[in-house]
Amino acid sequence: MARRLSERGKAHIKAHKLLPLLVIEGVVIYSTKQGDYMCFVSDLDVCTDGTGPHHGDKSPQNETAYYNNGKYLNADKDKYVVIPPQVRSIVEPVVMGCQAKLTRLDTMKSSPALVGEIGPEDKTGEAAYCLCKLLNPKVTANSGDSSLIYFYELWPGKAAVVDGKTYKLEPA
Repeated sequence: MARRLSERGKAHIKAHKLLPLLVIEGVVIYSTKQGDYMCFVSDLDVCTDGTGPHHGDKSPQNETAYYNNGKYLNADKDKYVVIPPQVRSIVEPVVMGCQAKLTRLDTMKSSPALVGEIGPEDKTGEAAYCLCKLLNPKVTANSGDSSLIYFYELWPGKAAVVDGKTYKLEPA
Protein backbone atom coordinates (compact mmCIF):
# COMPACT_ATOMS: atom_id res chain seq x y z
CA MET A 1 0.00 0.00 0.00
CA ALA A 2 1.37 3.39 -0.99
CA ARG A 3 1.87 6.12 1.58
CA ARG A 4 -0.22 9.31 1.48
CA LEU A 5 1.23 12.37 -0.20
CA SER A 6 1.47 15.82 1.32
CA GLU A 7 -0.11 18.73 -0.51
CA ARG A 8 3.37 19.88 -1.50
CA GLY A 9 4.09 16.42 -2.87
CA LYS A 10 0.89 16.39 -4.89
CA ALA A 11 1.74 19.81 -6.33
CA HIS A 12 5.25 18.63 -7.28
CA ILE A 13 3.86 15.57 -9.06
CA LYS A 14 1.30 17.65 -10.94
CA ALA A 15 3.78 20.41 -11.90
CA HIS A 16 6.27 17.90 -13.33
CA LYS A 17 3.59 15.64 -14.89
CA LEU A 18 4.88 12.64 -13.00
CA LEU A 19 3.44 9.16 -13.18
CA PRO A 20 3.78 6.34 -10.66
CA LEU A 21 6.55 4.07 -11.96
CA LEU A 22 6.55 1.40 -9.25
CA VAL A 23 5.88 0.85 -5.55
CA ILE A 24 8.47 -0.70 -3.26
CA GLU A 25 7.50 -1.40 0.36
CA GLY A 26 4.88 1.38 0.23
CA VAL A 27 7.23 3.94 -1.37
CA VAL A 28 5.95 5.21 -4.72
CA ILE A 29 8.67 6.05 -7.22
CA TYR A 30 7.45 8.64 -9.71
CA SER A 31 8.85 9.36 -13.17
CA THR A 32 8.25 11.51 -16.19
CA LYS A 33 6.89 9.67 -19.21
CA GLN A 34 10.34 9.92 -20.85
CA GLY A 35 12.10 8.58 -17.74
CA ASP A 36 14.44 11.58 -17.52
CA TYR A 37 13.35 12.57 -13.99
CA MET A 38 12.42 10.33 -11.06
CA CYS A 39 11.66 11.05 -7.40
CA PHE A 40 10.45 9.48 -4.19
CA VAL A 41 10.28 10.13 -0.45
CA SER A 42 11.81 7.50 1.80
CA ASP A 43 13.91 6.94 4.91
CA LEU A 44 17.70 7.14 5.14
CA ASP A 45 19.84 4.03 5.43
CA VAL A 46 23.62 4.33 5.45
CA CYS A 47 25.77 2.67 2.78
CA THR A 48 29.48 2.15 3.40
CA ASP A 49 30.16 0.14 0.24
CA GLY A 50 33.23 0.96 -1.81
CA THR A 51 36.91 1.57 -1.28
CA GLY A 52 36.82 3.49 2.02
CA PRO A 53 36.41 2.43 5.66
CA HIS A 54 33.24 0.57 6.61
CA HIS A 55 32.67 2.18 10.05
CA GLY A 56 31.64 -1.09 11.71
CA ASP A 57 29.02 -1.90 9.04
CA LYS A 58 27.90 -5.50 9.50
CA SER A 59 27.56 -6.23 5.76
CA PRO A 60 29.94 -4.03 3.75
CA GLN A 61 31.10 -4.62 0.19
CA ASN A 62 34.43 -3.39 -1.15
CA GLU A 63 32.96 -2.53 -4.54
CA THR A 64 30.12 -0.34 -5.81
CA ALA A 65 27.98 -0.88 -8.89
CA TYR A 66 29.47 2.34 -10.27
CA TYR A 67 33.05 2.00 -11.41
CA ASN A 68 35.22 4.16 -13.58
CA ASN A 69 37.79 1.92 -15.28
CA GLY A 70 37.82 -0.31 -12.20
CA LYS A 71 37.89 2.51 -9.66
CA TYR A 72 34.99 2.11 -7.25
CA LEU A 73 33.35 4.84 -5.19
CA ASN A 74 34.34 5.67 -1.62
CA ALA A 75 31.36 6.19 0.73
CA ASP A 76 33.43 8.63 2.82
CA LYS A 77 34.17 10.89 -0.15
CA ASP A 78 31.70 10.28 -3.00
CA LYS A 79 28.17 11.50 -2.37
CA TYR A 80 26.05 8.77 -3.92
CA VAL A 81 22.54 7.38 -3.57
CA VAL A 82 21.58 3.72 -3.79
CA ILE A 83 18.68 2.54 -5.96
CA PRO A 84 16.83 -0.76 -6.27
CA PRO A 85 17.88 -2.73 -9.40
CA GLN A 86 14.49 -2.41 -11.12
CA VAL A 87 14.84 1.39 -11.16
CA ARG A 88 17.98 1.03 -13.26
CA SER A 89 16.29 -1.20 -15.81
CA ILE A 90 12.78 0.24 -16.01
CA VAL A 91 13.61 3.53 -17.76
CA GLU A 92 15.48 4.01 -21.02
CA PRO A 93 17.95 6.79 -20.08
CA VAL A 94 21.12 5.63 -18.30
CA VAL A 95 20.70 5.73 -14.51
CA MET A 96 24.11 4.63 -13.16
CA GLY A 97 26.28 7.74 -12.79
CA CYS A 98 23.38 10.11 -13.39
CA GLN A 99 22.74 13.31 -11.47
CA ALA A 100 20.85 12.93 -8.22
CA LYS A 101 19.91 15.13 -5.30
CA LEU A 102 18.98 14.23 -1.74
CA THR A 103 16.97 16.66 0.40
CA ARG A 104 16.00 16.36 4.05
CA LEU A 105 12.48 17.82 3.96
CA ASP A 106 12.21 19.01 7.57
CA THR A 107 15.32 21.20 7.30
CA MET A 108 15.46 21.59 3.49
CA LYS A 109 19.16 20.81 3.65
CA SER A 110 20.18 19.16 0.40
CA SER A 111 23.16 17.99 -1.59
CA PRO A 112 23.86 16.97 -5.15
CA ALA A 113 24.83 13.33 -5.58
CA LEU A 114 25.21 10.62 -8.18
CA VAL A 115 23.49 7.29 -8.54
CA GLY A 116 26.36 5.05 -7.54
CA GLU A 117 25.14 1.80 -6.06
CA ILE A 118 22.45 -0.83 -6.55
CA GLY A 119 20.71 -2.13 -3.44
CA PRO A 120 18.12 -4.82 -2.75
CA GLU A 121 14.99 -4.85 -4.90
CA ASP A 122 12.72 -4.46 -1.88
CA LYS A 123 14.36 -1.38 -0.34
CA THR A 124 14.48 2.35 -1.04
CA GLY A 125 16.19 5.18 0.82
CA GLU A 126 19.91 4.59 1.10
CA ALA A 127 22.92 6.83 0.53
CA ALA A 128 26.68 6.99 1.00
CA TYR A 129 28.02 7.47 4.52
CA CYS A 130 29.32 11.01 3.82
CA LEU A 131 26.00 12.14 2.33
CA CYS A 132 24.01 10.67 5.22
CA LYS A 133 26.25 12.37 7.81
CA LEU A 134 25.86 15.69 5.97
CA LEU A 135 22.06 15.55 6.15
CA ASN A 136 21.78 13.83 9.53
CA PRO A 137 24.92 13.80 11.73
CA LYS A 138 23.23 11.40 14.20
CA VAL A 139 23.19 8.39 11.84
CA THR A 140 25.79 5.63 12.01
CA ALA A 141 26.71 2.82 9.64
CA ASN A 142 24.31 0.53 11.50
CA SER A 143 21.52 2.97 12.39
CA GLY A 144 20.07 5.25 9.77
CA ASP A 145 16.94 7.37 10.14
CA SER A 146 13.56 5.68 9.70
CA SER A 147 11.76 9.02 9.30
CA LEU A 148 10.13 9.41 5.89
CA ILE A 149 11.59 12.88 5.36
CA TYR A 150 14.20 12.30 2.67
CA PHE A 151 13.42 13.35 -0.90
CA TYR A 152 15.44 11.51 -3.55
CA GLU A 153 15.61 12.96 -7.06
CA LEU A 154 17.30 11.39 -10.09
CA TRP A 155 17.93 12.71 -13.60
CA PRO A 156 18.62 9.62 -15.76
CA GLY A 157 20.62 10.40 -18.86
CA LYS A 158 22.35 13.42 -17.29
CA ALA A 159 25.91 12.79 -16.06
CA ALA A 160 26.36 13.75 -12.41
CA VAL A 161 28.43 16.72 -11.31
CA VAL A 162 29.10 16.69 -7.57
CA ASP A 163 31.43 19.09 -5.78
CA GLY A 164 33.10 20.00 -9.07
CA LYS A 165 33.72 16.37 -10.10
CA THR A 166 32.00 15.05 -13.24
CA TYR A 167 31.01 11.38 -13.27
CA LYS A 168 30.36 9.43 -16.45
CA LEU A 169 27.13 7.62 -17.21
CA GLU A 170 27.48 3.83 -17.12
CA PRO A 171 24.90 1.84 -19.12
CA ALA A 172 23.57 -1.39 -17.56
